[in-house]
Amino acid sequence: MPYIKDKRPETMLLEGEWNVGAYKYKAPHLLEEFVQGLKEKKLIGSMCIGCGKVIIPPRNICGRCHQRMEGRITVSNWGTVVCFVTSPPVEKGKFQVFGIDPVESGLIQEGSVLIPTFVRFDGADANIVTELCNVDPKDVFIGMRVKAIWAEEPQGQLSDLVGVEPI
Repeated sequence: MPYIKDKRPETMLLEGEWNVGAYKYKAPHLLEEFVQGLKEKKLIGSMCIGCGKVIIPPRNICGRCHQRMEGRITVSNWGTVVCFVTSPPVEKGKFQVFGIDPVESGLIQEGSVLIPTFVRFDGADANIVTELCNVDPKDVFIGMRVKAIWAEEPQGQLSDLVGVEPI
C-alpha cells in the first residue's frame, strides 16, 4: 500500500479558524498520577488486564473491552508521528490562546510556524497531542521518529512535556 505522501505530495491548505475551548478531565486523580510522572520525566499510562491496551494519560475503563484499568505502566520517551498540522506563520494580534496573544506575551516569536502533532509513544496504544519542535516544517512526515523534550526543571504540570523533536 503506497503512502499518502506518494499520492499527494503537496500539503492541503484549509483556510479557517479553530477555536479551542476548555477541556474537563473526568478523573482528576488519574491526571494527578500522569502529571506526577511528568515531574519525574516519565510518561505514565494505564494498562488493561483484559486486552493489554496501554492508554496515556491513564483512564479508569478500557474503551476496547470495558474492563477496569488499574495497572500502571511507564512508556518510552521515544515515539512516532501519527498526524500533524502545520500552521501559517504566527502574526501578532491574529490569534489568542486562552485569551492571551502568544506573540505579545513573548511565548512565541512572530513569524514562527507551529506544528501540533499526534505522537504514539513506544509502548502505548493511544496518541498524545504535543508540539513538534526543532524541525523544518517541510521535513515533517507521518512515521517520523521523535523523542520527548522535557522542561529543564519539571514542576509537576502538563507543560513539563514541552514537546517532541526528531531523533
